[in-house]
Amino acid sequence: MSRTASGTEGSTATIPQAHHQTAAHPDPAAGHQGAQHGARTICAAISRWLLTIAMGFEAAVVALLLVLSLIFTCVFKRRNDGVGSASVTELVNPHLGAPSFAFICGCVVLVAMLMLIVHGAARVKQRNTLLFLLAFVTIVQILWIAAVGLTTYDYPDSRSLIDGADALLTGDAARYSPDFCPPGTQSEVCLSRPHDVPSPHAYFSYYPFQTGPMLWYVFAGSIFGSHNIIAFQILNALAITGLVAALWRLGTLIGLDDAGHAALAALLATCVPLLMFATFVYPNAVGFSITMAGVALIAQAFRTQRAWQCVLALVGGFLVCGIGVILKSTFIILMLAAIIGIVLVVVANRKWWQGAVALVSFGGAYMLTKLPVRIIEHITHQDFGKGMPMLSWITLGLNEHEGTTPGWWTAIPLNTYHKTHGDYGQQAQVAQEFVMERMRHFVHDPGDAVDFFSMKLASEWAEPTFMTSLYSQLGSSAHGFTGLPQWLLSGTGAARLTSYENIAQTVLYALALIGVIAMLVSVVRSAARPMEDAMMFARTFLCAAFLGGFLCYLFWEAKGIYTLPFYLLLFPLAAYGMQTILRATRTGVARIRGTRQEA
Repeated sequence: MSRTASGTEGSTATIPQAHHQTAAHPDPAAGHQGAQHGARTICAAISRWLLTIAMGFEAAVVALLLVLSLIFTCVFKRRNDGVGSASVTELVNPHLGAPSFAFICGCVVLVAMLMLIVHGAARVKQRNTLLFLLAFVTIVQILWIAAVGLTTYDYPDSRSLIDGADALLTGDAARYSPDFCPPGTQSEVCLSRPHDVPSPHAYFSYYPFQTGPMLWYVFAGSIFGSHNIIAFQILNALAITGLVAALWRLGTLIGLDDAGHAALAALLATCVPLLMFATFVYPNAVGFSITMAGVALIAQAFRTQRAWQCVLALVGGFLVCGIGVILKSTFIILMLAAIIGIVLVVVANRKWWQGAVALVSFGGAYMLTKLPVRIIEHITHQDFGKGMPMLSWITLGLNEHEGTTPGWWTAIPLNTYHKTHGDYGQQAQVAQEFVMERMRHFVHDPGDAVDFFSMKLASEWAEPTFMTSLYSQLGSSAHGFTGLPQWLLSGTGAARLTSYENIAQTVLYALALIGVIAMLVSVVRSAARPMEDAMMFARTFLCAAFLGGFLCYLFWEAKGIYTLPFYLLLFPLAAYGMQTILRATRTGVARIRGTRQEA
């Protein structure tokens, strides 16, 4: 006992001395760890607040689009009541006014039906729901392609790209000569060509970046034939099915539960523009799908356990994104949004090497997008020059002429190209002067600026079909557009389909607004808890990509088919909004039941 006492006393006697030594000589390791923890906390807070600010802007933009969809319904003017290229135009006819009682009732009914579908589908395993969704989307697209049965396609760019690809596949390099079929030529070969299709050299001199999209026509043509429209559309359909899988993956990463995934499936399966998108014989759908696949791979990099796996996913993801951007250059917006997402993740987790790998990979992918023009110039032994400057498309986006829709295509850039004999510097100067003059005009006449941009935005974002109905009939049909296509693309059937798409568009904007606000609130409320890197990336990407697309087409050449991909980025957010509504409903029901039981 004395030994225990003496031992205890001896040990207690030394405690003050130990404390005194610690106070006099602080542990450097502990201080360093504390400083690191403080820095990590500050960095994580910075990322969260940046994301919160971005979501605030996104909520404001989605709210604006919701208002536009409520007061505008844009439809395209028709030449006659028939179906086909001769019947349609790209002139937008805006209908402005307060939403009707029938429209409001339609929105309520659609939301109720979606909630019933989600209530039942949420009980199914997510994997099975995804498989059903992928099968449904694929089958519906192929059935629509078969029903339309297009054998030719009259979209100007598609015709030029098919012509260029056919020349490469048939070894007709002479078609790329600057001397091939100049204006006024009366040779048999030139007279047999469509008068509105320029020679490949002329076309790629205007638009050198179009050599990238042409490679997809070369790929499809080498397998199925240069003019096989249906095969091209089926490739589009398969790509869109892959896009649905990528959106599903991003939905998982932003925090969708079983009900949220069921909502995403219901929203995608009932989105008519998505299901008709494949008929547009142009690489937009494929480019968007490939770029989104690359983004999903980049997101996976932040779920890997090993550094080499993360590096491989980042490099591979940006490589895939680069291929997608080759097919549609404006999808560089998605790559930039991915970089913004990575920056926020790296600031939060302080793994700076991830940012370095991402930047190098982005640079490599960007250089990859410049290769097609060099390859085609090498194959054809031609020099296409610089083409038109980027400002030319802003010129288009700010132009307004009588008889055209504000911001839509006119021949202004082509006329400038010919007047300057293709001189890049002179074109840029003319475009810059035009843009500055328009900006000064808008500053001095804010009312006209509001009218111009509201009309332009409405034609892009409040046109319910996003031009997919128009482009489904822009050619010759093997069946003469009889049966279902005739009913859906003209007359009463077209009116009913447009009314449904109009309601679905407004509901989507409303749900997306709820989803963005709910996500913003969750980010603020959970500030004390760390956010997973993959979730931070996915939420930031969806926000930055949508805002980037909106800002781009605020000033760029307007076209609903161009804004459709960015509209589709709202679907995971809309599913999150429906998930929030269902949670609030369940919570409210549970409280009511609890109150009744207590009573």
